[in-house]
Amino acid sequence: MMSTISPVFSTEPGLLTSVPAFETGFTPWDISHLYSVFNSSMDPIPVSTHDNSSVNQTGTDVSPTESTDERKKKRKLSNRESAKRSREKKQKHLEEMSMQLNQLKTQNQELTNQLRYVLYHCQRTKMENDRLRMEHRTLQDKLLNIRQFLMFRQIERSSLNCSTWPCSNSTVVTVQQDPSIML
Repeated sequence: MMSTISPVFSTEPGLLTSVPAFETGFTPWDISHLYSVFNSSMDPIPVSTHDNSSVNQTGTDVSPTESTDERKKKRKLSNRESAKRSREKKQKHLEEMSMQLNQLKTQNQELTNQLRYVLYHCQRTKMENDRLRMEHRTLQDKLLNIRQFLMFRQIERSSLNCSTWPCSNSTVVTVQQDPSIML
């Protein structure tokens, strides 16, 4: 079960040390630390000839279970504070997003109203434009009818006047007038 392993990250190539380790690669020092991290009812395996209590730097005896309980309490407290900060941050972010959503809804409504206003005036302008085009066509038709009427009257007058004029057979006069001048 125990084997010797060579250092994995050695600065000197070819340096081999014989350190007893388990098949997992952990040394006995690591194993005691790993047991303290897990929340289990198993007691750590003693790795040295010392008893389960250790002496801290001040010289008082502290059992490993007391120090791990204290670490667990500190970790729980730290986790609670971290979770509280996270919830507060999330709540603040949610409030900011809610405010931004309200602003965007208001802006969207304003833009929708502006679009309706522009479309309404565009439609009114188009209708007015169509009406003016129809009126223009009607007036053009009336003008054309008036020109034709005047042209026929002028032809009639000229034919009546032609019969009363003395004409000589030697001279023939042809007059063409532009209908637009006749107004």
